[in-house]
Amino acid sequence: METMNFAAIPTPRGPEEKGDLGFGAVVSTASRKRLLNADGSFNVRRVGLPWAEAVSLYHTALTARWPAFLGWVVTIYFGINVLFAALFSLCGDGAISGPGFAAMGGVFARAFFFSVETFATIGYGNITPVGMPAHLIMTFEALVGVLAQALITGLFFARFARPTAAITFSRRAVIAPFRDGQALMIRMANRRKNELIELKASLSLSYIDATAAVPVRRFRALTLDRAEVTFFPLAWTIVHPITPASPLWGLDHAALHEKDAEVLLLLTGTDDTFATTVHARTSYKPDDLTWQAKFTNIFNPPDEAGVMSLDISRLDETQPVA
Repeated sequence: METMNFAAIPTPRGPEEKGDLGFGAVVSTASRKRLLNADGSFNVRRVGLPWAEAVSLYHTALTARWPAFLGWVVTIYFGINVLFAALFSLCGDGAISGPGFAAMGGVFARAFFFSVETFATIGYGNITPVGMPAHLIMTFEALVGVLAQALITGLFFARFARPTAAITFSRRAVIAPFRDGQALMIRMANRRKNELIELKASLSLSYIDATAAVPVRRFRALTLDRAEVTFFPLAWTIVHPITPASPLWGLDHAALHEKDAEVLLLLTGTDDTFATTVHARTSYKPDDLTWQAKFTNIFNPPDEAGVMSLDISRLDETQPVA
């Protein structure tokens, strides 16, 4: 198996290595994965931390997708009640008084429903604990229920209140005619009705330079025809003109593949609702580029009130250039 000599990777000194966006020479050169996933996540893992810090439950709960978050909430809710139902059952059949356990699906089922009432502080009163062990378990579960509900409520609020940029990027970038030449174009749209203002874009090309004594990953800024917009109500197409001064000049799909090239797009803007800075990012590999194509028009004609609209579901639509 081929191994990478990390000691041989040069320490960045020249100005050309200063544009690595913070990945560093070791990570950017030795990594066999794309630096930035299409969803904006990084392909770098942290090891050697204590379990609590490595997992970072609070951060994970804030950033997990809603289906996963709700799934964990349901799992924890039923898990807590199953645990306390088992503890009540261990206290014996007489630890809980009320309707016969046969009518409630058995001893464990009755203990489970009593646990739900205790956990949620419902207190119907038809099922009650009997004896000191059962009362002690009930007291402890009441404390666990208060803390768990407060924590879950806080997480729900934090997830709703946390400002994020819900920007959809086109799945593919295109090399399309532009003025008298060609340009790299990436289209994006704001999925939310909130306003993003002072939006700034930064585009970079990352590639492996095999001409150096030791292959090293270089980063080159790609100049944009327009790098910022004051308002972002609908859609924006990022355009990098491919001129003789562009790092993409003279490169085709095969050349980009050979260089393990990656186009990195970073966005920074202000969420007008929260008056907070938000970020979004994505990247494109050579296979994500469509050559001699252009994006189709996604704007609909004005309605009767004269209001323009766009069809975000057609954000990725392209057509060949004749």
